[in-house]
Amino acid sequence: MTGARHLGQALAVAGAAAAAGLATLAAAMAASPVLALGVPLALIGAVVLLAQPFLGIAALVFLGHLDSIEKLLFGFLPLSGFKALTAATLAAALLTAARRRDWIAGALRDPVVACALLFGLLGTVSFLLADERAVALSEMRKLASLITLLLLVVALVDTPRRLAAMMWILVASSLVSALILIADILLGTHLLATSEAATTAQSSEGFLRSSGASDQNPTTAASMLLVGVVMALVHAVETPRLRLAMLAAAALGTAALVMSFARSAAIAYAMAALWLGWRHRNARMAPLAGFGILVAALAALPFVPAEYWKRLGTIFGAGGDWTLGRRLSYNLIGMQLFAESPLFGIGPGNFAERFADPEFRYFPGRTLLGRELHNMYLSVLAQYGLAGAAAFCGMLGAALAALRRVRRAPANPAMRIWAGALGLGFVAYLIASLFLPNEYTKYTWVLSGLAAALARVNRQELAR
Repeated sequence: MTGARHLGQALAVAGAAAAAGLATLAAAMAASPVLALGVPLALIGAVVLLAQPFLGIAALVFLGHLDSIEKLLFGFLPLSGFKALTAATLAAALLTAARRRDWIAGALRDPVVACALLFGLLGTVSFLLADERAVALSEMRKLASLITLLLLVVALVDTPRRLAAMMWILVASSLVSALILIADILLGTHLLATSEAATTAQSSEGFLRSSGASDQNPTTAASMLLVGVVMALVHAVETPRLRLAMLAAAALGTAALVMSFARSAAIAYAMAALWLGWRHRNARMAPLAGFGILVAALAALPFVPAEYWKRLGTIFGAGGDWTLGRRLSYNLIGMQLFAESPLFGIGPGNFAERFADPEFRYFPGRTLLGRELHNMYLSVLAQYGLAGAAAFCGMLGAALAALRRVRRAPANPAMRIWAGALGLGFVAYLIASLFLPNEYTKYTWVLSGLAAALARVNRQELAR
């Protein structure tokens, strides 16, 4: 009897607490639904991040390409969901740093990290010397968040399992964006993208272009899509594990790259595919694989839009494209501005301001609106000078050198495959960046950080 009475009292207390909680939630929902739902979810997320900070950086890498999905999920927040998640992941990483202090200490000495931090320091000097200080400050804020993203990747990707998860995330995000892009083109709409850059970009012929699940312009989005496609292709060639799935992902990604009408991605993809074929030219199945690729390419030809061939033809002067003249102007103006301030550059973000100067009014294809320099390397050189460009290119070079070392001395076959996949995907992305201002694109920093993390995990495995 006593036990039954205690149970009844406990149930009564629990019922009263639940009723009070529901009443509080109802009142909060009436006053502010966003806060009522957001605060408990934020608290749960904070607990999860404190237990596993890696989940935060995994989500950031996944959403780095799929920012239209990020805006769909977190658009109700008063600030960028990506920035909020970056800040939360950084806080969780700092609070749990004692558990991995040796790994973090080693990460800070990594050449990729050292060059990234040096670039940030030299960027501060360029900012202080810039004519348009307000514009430069805005760019420095972007740079600080990107360097933070790189640091989080190197600090939190510290095991083979986490490294493999990051590689699969790059492939999966490209596949998701490819499917959305294909659906956009087939339906003649934009399913997810909402930004002006993603929804209004069209070629001079006037046909629809899509960024897939990215809110970047279609050409920049294609350069990120390219990474996962090349990685899937390398994985399919170098290991039988999940070969059919990887070939399917590469095929869908290739179709999406064609439908993006991005010339820079087409050039980079062709070079990566040729290099991959040359690397495996002596493989036992190489002739059969080459024949299969030829048959598949011929079968796909009728489905390639005629506009795609016209657009590629403009590279060689066919048809005429006024944007090519503007791209020539970017480079000519960039070289002239670099000559004005060769050591520390004209300042972050200042190219767009100077592009509209009357002194450049006779350059071909120039517009009255400010534009970014569509060449990542010359853009960094003009705006950050020789000093900044040396640090930036040092970061990229150190990342590629790290992947090459892993390729030559892998701890296991998986490390060799991922080093080759990430390496060729990164090279393809860097080739496309010859035609794009990708210095502030998240993938430039994510891929550099992953290269450093892969090399460090490989060394750790070799030491065991």
